[in-house]
Amino acid sequence: MSETTLPALVKAGPDRTTTSVVDVVVRAPAAGEVQIRVEACGLCGSDVHAWRGDDGYDWVRTPVVLGHELVGEVVAMGEGVDTSWIGRRVVPIAIDGCHDCATCATGLTQICSDRLVLGLSFDGGCAAYASVPVGRLVEVDADAPALRMTLTEPMSVAVRAVRHLGELPPGARVAVSGPGPIGMFSAWLLARAGVDVVLTGTERDEATRLAAARRLGITAVRGDLGELSTPVDAWIEASGSSAGLAQAVGSVVPGGTVIVVALFAREPVFPVNTLVRGEIKLLGTYGSLREDFVEAAAALASAEGFEDIVSTAFPLTQAIDALEATAAGEVVKAVLVP
Repeated sequence: MSETTLPALVKAGPDRTTTSVVDVVVRAPAAGEVQIRVEACGLCGSDVHAWRGDDGYDWVRTPVVLGHELVGEVVAMGEGVDTSWIGRRVVPIAIDGCHDCATCATGLTQICSDRLVLGLSFDGGCAAYASVPVGRLVEVDADAPALRMTLTEPMSVAVRAVRHLGELPPGARVAVSGPGPIGMFSAWLLARAGVDVVLTGTERDEATRLAAARRLGITAVRGDLGELSTPVDAWIEASGSSAGLAQAVGSVVPGGTVIVVALFAREPVFPVNTLVRGEIKLLGTYGSLREDFVEAAAALASAEGFEDIVSTAFPLTQAIDALEATAAGEVVKAVLVP
């Protein structure tokens, strides 16, 4: 019996020249897995880093089909999987742990030292079909547009970042630096909850990302032009820039909170003495958990038109163009459609 081959975005080696759209064999789901017919798959910063072979991504297992922000319908299953999954619309949890160590026992499976990342540790969703462990599945709205529901994973990261702020006092003011998807979605969640929030960016963000944020009803300003009024009660740092973190620490009130959701290309420099003398709480947040996915999916299900503002569709065959547009900040979120 002949094997079925279909196009997929494959990273085959260490640098960008080895990433391309090629035909791959459609793999049947193994025991404990389901096969998802992919409707669409978003690209994010980690896909760009992996594509370019940036520092810190030498662990990526190649060859690998990229993509972890997929949505689709379960169409087949491996041995041991409940047949009720067939026909359900799902997104997979992107990062999961071994479920057998002390860290996983605390519930923080996304920071397990043996965690596996969909689309980087094993084949992901920039393809027509993807096979994933059934334990990663989160059911999502059956009717919301695919371009919106591909945003579930990045929205779940924003949900977790906002969750770390805890209960904010009435009248609290929050700043978010970095108008990429995570920063923008964090600001959107806070604004949706009635929080006085402002999103900051720089000159390169003005035309696309800050403009999109404003269309979502978010107050967005140029932090590099001093348009942000400070101090603020809390800050979410999503820019990944040393200047952004320094501004955050220097701009929150004494006793305030800075949540860092960005990863940094270089070790940041920030005013540690200000942090100490102001008893400012500094907390990192990484990835997301099932409850974050569930909350993100519910928020997106009712966010009519959200995808029209933040998502730009590319045919899977134009995946390299989509990666380049993402790297250049020309789009908020590139989404590949098989």
